[in-house]
Amino acid sequence: QNRFAVFTHSNNTPSNPESIEALQQQIPPSKNTQQSRMVTEEEKSPDVGSANNGNNQDDLRNSTMAATSSRSIKNVLKESHQIKAKSSAMEDATFEVKNLNFTFGKGDKQKPILRNINHTMKNGHVMAMMGPSGAGKTALLDVLTLDGSWGEATGSVTLNGVPLDANVFKDHCFVLKQVDRHWPYLTARETLTFATKLFNVADASDVDIVVNGVLEVLGLEICADTHCARLSGGQKRRLSLAVALLKQPTLLFLDEPTTGLDSASSSAITEEINRVAKDEGAIIICTIHQPSTKVYMGFDQVMILSLGRQAYTGPVSKADDYFGSIGHPLPPATNPAEHFLDLVNADFSDEDQVNGILDSWDKKQAENQSEGGKNARDGLDETGEGQPFLSEFTLMFRRCALLVMRDPVLYLGRMALFSFACFFFSIVYFKSRDNDQNQAPYKLWLSTWVIGMPANMAAVAVYGLTEEFGSISLEVKNGMVNPITYLISKSMLVIPVMFLMSIFSCTLSLFVMMDFPWEVYGELILLWAVTYYIYENVAEVMSVVFDDVVMGMLNHVQYWFVTFLFGGFLIPERDLYWPFKLFYYVTPMSYFLKSCMYLVITNTSWEKCPPEKVLESSVCVDSSDGHDVLAGLVQVFPFLSTEDTYATDILVLIAQGVFWKGVYTAFFMLKSKKFARIKND
Repeated sequence: QNRFAVFTHSNNTPSNPESIEALQQQIPPSKNTQQSRMVTEEEKSPDVGSANNGNNQDDLRNSTMAATSSRSIKNVLKESHQIKAKSSAMEDATFEVKNLNFTFGKGDKQKPILRNINHTMKNGHVMAMMGPSGAGKTALLDVLTLDGSWGEATGSVTLNGVPLDANVFKDHCFVLKQVDRHWPYLTARETLTFATKLFNVADASDVDIVVNGVLEVLGLEICADTHCARLSGGQKRRLSLAVALLKQPTLLFLDEPTTGLDSASSSAITEEINRVAKDEGAIIICTIHQPSTKVYMGFDQVMILSLGRQAYTGPVSKADDYFGSIGHPLPPATNPAEHFLDLVNADFSDEDQVNGILDSWDKKQAENQSEGGKNARDGLDETGEGQPFLSEFTLMFRRCALLVMRDPVLYLGRMALFSFACFFFSIVYFKSRDNDQNQAPYKLWLSTWVIGMPANMAAVAVYGLTEEFGSISLEVKNGMVNPITYLISKSMLVIPVMFLMSIFSCTLSLFVMMDFPWEVYGELILLWAVTYYIYENVAEVMSVVFDDVVMGMLNHVQYWFVTFLFGGFLIPERDLYWPFKLFYYVTPMSYFLKSCMYLVITNTSWEKCPPEKVLESSVCVDSSDGHDVLAGLVQVFPFLSTEDTYATDILVLIAQGVFWKGVYTAFFMLKSKKFARIKND
């Protein structure tokens, strides 16, 4: 159901090394894009439903091809003469965690989540954080990536002696979440092209060279021109790695990198992560759940957690000896990871045994710590400059425009749906095409449905906008984009889309079928577009205020219901009590219908209504003038007006749209730039 979700497979089955070696012998190393084998369109765009079969083999083959490449992304950037300069501190970086504690709640209800976590890592190493459910893996990753705003962290977390904060993270770190968030309607090549330009790691003339090199290094050539929505789980993960490595981070966090992959693909990804750490000189920290033996042995360091405490932290090669030394040797033919996790699983193992293992490590911890990093607070150099604001805005505008044109959910699909639904309403109300005065109220109801149904369908946009906000927030956190350039470019693109939606909704259904007056076509299209814009902005607000997409959609529907109920055509404003009367003035429906009916009714030539039919018609005046007919309609719907209030109504509607856009912008900036703090003891 999630457009960005990876495929889920079992990753607990041990892989077969012999079959992997045999497959490696059958696959020659990839040299360059031109030498890669020709593939059919079906291979370039694998069917999502077959992800468990052919795609996993492609993942294994492509990862093997990547592993055999002698080039690294750092080398690719050097070849383009545009690698970002790093200080010697970054070439010999140290990440140090000291006495880290994390609590949830306040006062008597405060609960410890992490207790006295310590570790030091040098660049070129990969550490796996393991533990049973509830051990504290997710909490620790949240704290280290400054996402732990749901609790309070204390202690010391430094990179080359400099405390980890928002600026250090955006300049020197990168986090890959468990779910790979790629723009589904960009290809892998386009994703890397935009990342290369946004990180500003190559001159414009070298961008294609860098992108082709990165595709080759990570074995993504075969799917380079496939939309991200159709990539397999392994391909998405390697594309995420490629984007991360274009930044050249000193510290890289991976949340469950093997989730959604089978055993063979998990092993290949682990090998790729180790190669990245060594070739790119990065510090990599992963959380991992129940790895196979081969995946576990692929890491060089491991941290085993239980009950928020460390049971062991250190080299993978020494874990067996340590647990043996405290009375828990590894049985023959046993997966070490499963053995260690079983030992510290407080839900199924003896509580005294688990506490004994944790206490043993507390005693051992002083001996286990390495020398640590630099103590100087100036241990980090400035990173390379990103794109200037105007250049970044241009890139973001181009990317947003591509997504607007390609995404069938947010805009194109809704345009088609609006056109069909409004056409249906016109058929239902087709008799009101006649200029009989008795049909005047039905022109009001038709206009109400033609604005009301599309406005309600903006709730569908909450789903796509929520996913979009998640992707942009991650890009902001990783120092890839400035949220302001996204907000400006997206806002500029949405305005003409609202006019297109109005044209699709009204032209055929109202002006062609229902003979609405063409002389006010422009005014009515503007009125429709501004009103749609309000509901679209409310959808944007719901997408950032609520993390749960269902809650966002429900609250948008609730807003629509309020505007419908208090629009003046169901209950007159004069019959409302405070505070309900307030809704009439702060919602858009009454302003829209007031001006819409003035333009339609007064610009239509009506049939006279003879006095003898006054009891048969809700509107009956002995005149063909539209102003007289409107005066009769006001007697039925008193919220309407015989005065031309179009300019005032448009200004009020624009003000409402700007208000909701302002609310959206405020929440967007607040949440996308939110970094938790680690309080030093």
